[in-house]
Amino acid sequence: FPAFFSPTSGISAPSRVDNADEVARAFLASVELGLPNGMLIAVPNIDPAGDAVEIAIRDTIEEADKLGIKGRDVTPFILKKVSSLTGGDSLRSNTALVKRNAEIGTDIALSIAHLKNSRGEDKSFYMNDIFREGSHTSKDKGEEMSRVVVMGGSVVDIVAKSNNKIISCTSNPGTCSESEGGVGRNIAEVLGQLGAKPIFCTAVGNDSRGKTLRQRMEDDYDITKERQKINVISGANTATYLAILGPDGDLLNAIADMDVLNEIPVPNEATIASADYLVVDANPTVGKLVEAAQTAYRFDTTVIFDPTSVPKAAVVGRNSDFLSCVSYAFPNVDELLHMTKSTSANLRSKFLYENDFALLKEYTKEVLGGMHSKSAHLVVTLGAKGVFLASKAGDNHEFEFKHFPAKQLVQVSNCTGAGDTLVGVFVNSLLNGNTIVESI
Repeated sequence: FPAFFSPTSGISAPSRVDNADEVARAFLASVELGLPNGMLIAVPNIDPAGDAVEIAIRDTIEEADKLGIKGRDVTPFILKKVSSLTGGDSLRSNTALVKRNAEIGTDIALSIAHLKNSRGEDKSFYMNDIFREGSHTSKDKGEEMSRVVVMGGSVVDIVAKSNNKIISCTSNPGTCSESEGGVGRNIAEVLGQLGAKPIFCTAVGNDSRGKTLRQRMEDDYDITKERQKINVISGANTATYLAILGPDGDLLNAIADMDVLNEIPVPNEATIASADYLVVDANPTVGKLVEAAQTAYRFDTTVIFDPTSVPKAAVVGRNSDFLSCVSYAFPNVDELLHMTKSTSANLRSKFLYENDFALLKEYTKEVLGGMHSKSAHLVVTLGAKGVFLASKAGDNHEFEFKHFPAKQLVQVSNCTGAGDTLVGVFVNSLLNGNTIVESI
């Protein structure tokens, strides 16, 4: 078995092949037998750097331990130090190995395609074709990648709307309805309806409501089972939200049973890396949101955040590890206030009734200052006054602002989910190549 910088390690290999065709035949035999294992192909280094490198590595590892270098910082430290100690021999050898691996990998891929074609199989070779049901691999059969990944809550919404002004401590005549909701689910539904084929990460209980939610995603919103990354939790209730609306459709009060949302999974690294956009609401735990956002940041995947509610905006929206990875956020006025350090109750009315938006500009600047360092945008929903866009861009972090008035003479029947719909349509518009202003 080869070592990294040497063609031999002194350890016997469990199996040996001498060309790409032998690898291809062994691999296809394994697939045909339905074996769950993968294959590791070790390629000997044809430009070894010699024993000096092994000694340098050993010495550098000891030095790293003494200096307290840990985790992801170890590898770059060792490579740089060893290259210096060996006069560049390790870098030369490493480069040769990378090129050799690419050559061997290409030869194996071509051999597999040739053998499949000679058997009358499809010329195309996709990983999805070869993994069978029940295989314990890191890829699910038919797993799809997508340009947009949504991570957030799936909730059953129960909406009660009074016919008249609510009278406390008694029953009020009105209407009750039940529907699928949750900020993340609402956004994923909109994207699915518009043909964006989102991947959706969420959690539900193993109950009738959870089963209905999952089935509706596939049947009505084009979120197929392959693109549903759902934790189904035994013994838990599917998240349920009870909203009480006044006769004008405005929200008066609500109760939320949301414990299961703590089990929302984080998309895997490959899923995030392949996407253009990662859309998150504030329902997952802060730790999971930070993990997902930082992964997206590493792979230049744009993070879009819906603060979800005032309490969640106050926690997640002030977390610097998370917010510094976010490029777009969609708070309403109350959520924006709680993402800042000031939560004065009097400020809301000032925001909504000032004509020049001077105060709103100052508070959006504060939040933008903590967001993505390259560019960031806040899309603040103002109810009947429309939408306010605040942007930060350029090396000098110049701020730009634009107000989008709401259309007049719109009769409001129910404002629940309106902001989520805005996010979904906005993201889909960006996917179609439109500008931020055009998308709003």
